[in-house]
Amino acid sequence: MTHWTVRISGAELPVFEYGNPAARSTVLLVHGYPDNRHVFDPLIAELGDAVRIIAYDTRGSGASALEPAADVSIEQLARDVFAVVESIPELTGKVHVFAHDWGSVQLWEAMASPRATTAFASYTSVSGPSLDHLRQVARARLVRPHRWPSLVGQLARSWYVFGFHVPVLRSRVPDLLARLNVEGEPTPTVADQQRGIGLYRANVLRRVLRGPDPRCDVPTTVVVPTHDRMLSTNLTDGLDRWIPQLRVVRVDAGHWWPYTHPADAARVLLEQAWEAG
Repeated sequence: MTHWTVRISGAELPVFEYGNPAARSTVLLVHGYPDNRHVFDPLIAELGDAVRIIAYDTRGSGASALEPAADVSIEQLARDVFAVVESIPELTGKVHVFAHDWGSVQLWEAMASPRATTAFASYTSVSGPSLDHLRQVARARLVRPHRWPSLVGQLARSWYVFGFHVPVLRSRVPDLLARLNVEGEPTPTVADQQRGIGLYRANVLRRVLRGPDPRCDVPTTVVVPTHDRMLSTNLTDGLDRWIPQLRVVRVDAGHWWPYTHPADAARVLLEQAWEAG
């Protein structure tokens, strides 16, 4: 393992390299909330030397350093991704991105950039929907009374998002989420639990209310864990309207599928990488 630091806009992001540096394909792993890069340790072990692997702690998590009042907007998180890709030594070709939870949410923002098709060879998204797609889904269901139950169902699953916006509740929500973890799921640190609240407060409501149309011209696999407590399985509705090269894979697992089923995650990731070339 080698490592280096990317310094960008009030943050220092530690980046780590694993696997085979001479491999034909390079994979970038981007974690979500309330995790850090270690959530991918089982997946990294499964991938072994099949690919070159890059993982980093996103701003505000793990060993990253964040200046007071540093920008944690989804737009900045996308810029971080490109900065990490550009920092990879002796990189040849595009990278294959595998992202989970908030890592996936921020990667949808990066995928909408004109730079995406020159930086990314493929994208595997797990349990992290596009906020712009969520806005479209919510509006479509709001005007169709027969779709209201599905809308209410997702709002109920997202109770913690609203809790993060209520001053008296926001510090207690991470503990409540931790109590919902089942045996075998990762145990987040208290620091990661608390620092990640800013992601939701800075991004979710404003982008669900207003934002650009979703866009992704990179070959994409969306993995849908059918037992995800946070996300409804029907949030994939309409993805094919704005993702030209889309594959949807349903897996019999919960939200932390990459951690609990690393062998299956490695297989899906490698299939996407080999197919995209």
